[in-house]
Amino acid sequence: MVENKQIITVFQALTAVHEKFNAQALQKEEVVKKGDIPALEKLLKEESALVQQLRKLEQTRHHLVQTWLEEKGFVKEDVTMDKLLQFYPEEEREDLQYWQQCLMTEISKLKQQNEFNQQLIEESLRFVNMSLESMQPKNDLGNYERPNRKINQSYSSEGRSIFDSKA
Repeated sequence: MVENKQIITVFQALTAVHEKFNAQALQKEEVVKKGDIPALEKLLKEESALVQQLRKLEQTRHHLVQTWLEEKGFVKEDVTMDKLLQFYPEEEREDLQYWQQCLMTEISKLKQQNEFNQQLIEESLRFVNMSLESMQPKNDLGNYERPNRKINQSYSSEGRSIFDSKA
């Protein structure tokens, strides 16, 4: 039998995991600004473990909610929080709503920070590309310049071709 508090506990755990994601997202910002690739790789490995933890919690949440609804006689697919709250006992509804709001806030913060980090990475890539382009030699008029090597000996005695003569 699923207890009401079990669902609240899962929401608390989901919120805690998202708080860790947010902390890592802030660390990523600093690492990207510094260009510290080894530190970024380390953060990505740690993040991978958090993703696994989040998947397990989400599966647990889904199972608990479905089981809870079935026990109450409500067999429905894809239940939203609004529908769940309608069936939740009054004395625990506020607690569940509080943790739902906390989770939504953490998810929103994470989304904003990830978008900012994405912009930083794109800007860094533009800078790297610009730096690489500035190091490569450019041929301004490569097709219209006189070749340095002698491929065809059709030059006159002065060393000019017919197309390279004075007008």
